[in-house]
Amino acid sequence: MRITELTDHHIDSGIGYYSFELTRALQGIDEAILYKPSRDNHPDYALESQYPWLKGLWYKSLKQYRPYVLPFFLRAGITPGNTDLVHAHWYLSGLAATYLVNKPVVVTMHDVSLLHISDSNDRYLDYYKWAINRFRDREIPLIVVSEAARKDTITYANYPEHLVYAVHNGISNDRFYPLEKQKANDPFTIVYSGGLGKRKRLDLLLDALKIVQEKYPEVALKVAGSSPENTGYPQLVEELKLNNVSFTGFVPDDQMNEFYNSGDLMVYTSSYEGFGMAPLEGMACGLPVISTRGGALEEVSGGGAAMVDDDKEAIADKIITLIEGDQQRNELRNRGMEWVRQYTWARTAELTHNIYQKVA
Repeated sequence: MRITELTDHHIDSGIGYYSFELTRALQGIDEAILYKPSRDNHPDYALESQYPWLKGLWYKSLKQYRPYVLPFFLRAGITPGNTDLVHAHWYLSGLAATYLVNKPVVVTMHDVSLLHISDSNDRYLDYYKWAINRFRDREIPLIVVSEAARKDTITYANYPEHLVYAVHNGISNDRFYPLEKQKANDPFTIVYSGGLGKRKRLDLLLDALKIVQEKYPEVALKVAGSSPENTGYPQLVEELKLNNVSFTGFVPDDQMNEFYNSGDLMVYTSSYEGFGMAPLEGMACGLPVISTRGGALEEVSGGGAAMVDDDKEAIADKIITLIEGDQQRNELRNRGMEWVRQYTWARTAELTHNIYQKVA
């Protein structure tokens, strides 16, 4: 089978990372080529010459019009006769795939959180809904990344149950692994990695940190996430009079392992995740992880993380317990490292390929 993998994201994004790792794992199963957006000034441009199965598709961004024109750039770069099946990753590449004639299509939506937890403007949300309706009308199978996301897709997208498949993501052990700690007299450090939007609820973590610092004022927090200056979080840090809170901004992929390993504990307070990569990445790096239960977080991380309620006192109590308890911290660390081993891209590729065989 000749499979065209098509993504509308660059490799340094979450969806782009999924596209790259899945296609790499598929190389041992079938003939798969990944087509991705390409700009010669983008950091992932060099990858296109390193992997023969990675093909760049030139596009013009057009800024706020990008979501509406990118599918046409993607479609223009693909030759329908050279493939047996198109697997599109997210809805923009899914739209591009629907303009291919007489080719089976599968779309990974990851989740449909925009339908029930959204900060998007009405025009963009209407466009997103129109795309999903287009997929449903054409009876295109959807892949989502957890059972929780599958239930949400059936409910909120009104998608036929028999067309929605749940396949977990993998974690790359060559990218996320423990490093030898060289902290000496450094303070106990909590790390957070992810978006800084409202549903990530960094404010809940900052409120919990306020309680922790009343007992342990030296405890530090490092936050990795793009454009913190465009959020209210730096101001909230000042209002709460918190110590040792640093915002790193965007951390490149090749520096994320070092970022995780700079911490003693990871805390994740999202209200909803269709999967939740960051807690698993933290576990793979040997961090004990505290997580709330939003969306798929308990399904995906519950066996390896300390799960807590959406409550600042409960989160603070768990942080203090782990600061004070070396044994509990080590037990949680070991539990997480064992738990995360089940999430391999080889397994993701195998389950995804099974879906291809049903569809083709």
